[in-house]
Amino acid sequence: MAEQELYRKFAQYYDLIYKWMDYEGEAEFVEEMVELHKLSPGNNLLDVACGTGNHAQYLTHSFQVVGLDINQEMMKIAHEKVPEMELVTGNMQDMDFEMDFDVIICLFSAINYNTSLNDLSETLKRFYDHLKLGGVLIFDLGFCIENWDEGRVFVDAVVEGDIQLARISQSHLRDGVFNANFVFLVKEDGIMDFEVDQHDIGVFSTPDVCTILDALGFEFNIYGDYENISWDENSGKRPVFVCVKS
Repeated sequence: MAEQELYRKFAQYYDLIYKWMDYEGEAEFVEEMVELHKLSPGNNLLDVACGTGNHAQYLTHSFQVVGLDINQEMMKIAHEKVPEMELVTGNMQDMDFEMDFDVIICLFSAINYNTSLNDLSETLKRFYDHLKLGGVLIFDLGFCIENWDEGRVFVDAVVEGDIQLARISQSHLRDGVFNANFVFLVKEDGIMDFEVDQHDIGVFSTPDVCTILDALGFEFNIYGDYENISWDENSGKRPVFVCVKS
């Protein structure tokens, strides 16, 4: 799970390119699901792949939040945005905390940076081992077999002041991995910068993920795109897994 050069170089622009995201709404969903499902008595939350702290900023009033990420440039932004959050450098596959958590979240497709079912199983076991009994794990599959659209072109673009940003990629699946070659364009103060970066993203079927969760001992529900409705594989919505350590 190599650190991505693009997000190191352009971390300062990350929030602009994803300004359309409803981080507050997703944080509200997390709070709702924790209230509904959590059985452990505490309020310690681990935000895995916390990025620039966009979810954490809405969660610190309800939880004691620890953020984990491999990208130090993005974590610097997270510290400025959410100074009360403890930050730890590391990745989800080999995280090793001395404490257990009441809640673990891994949002916005971050779980897809596991590129094989074996890697995914090891990561989910790490999560299980770091949860208290009755604790809740929430993650989404931003990419899954049920919603895969081969050959689709993704374009994210934003203009703000003197900054113009665009990120372009095309979906191509090979052996269960989306080799995402992102073309990233930045024009700031009249100067153009250009970068191509590859992200290897695992694309899994929801039944395979369910099999792993069952084997680990999780009880779980699957919701549709951060709404309190059951996920339907024909809906086109992201499956969001809400799991309880039993």
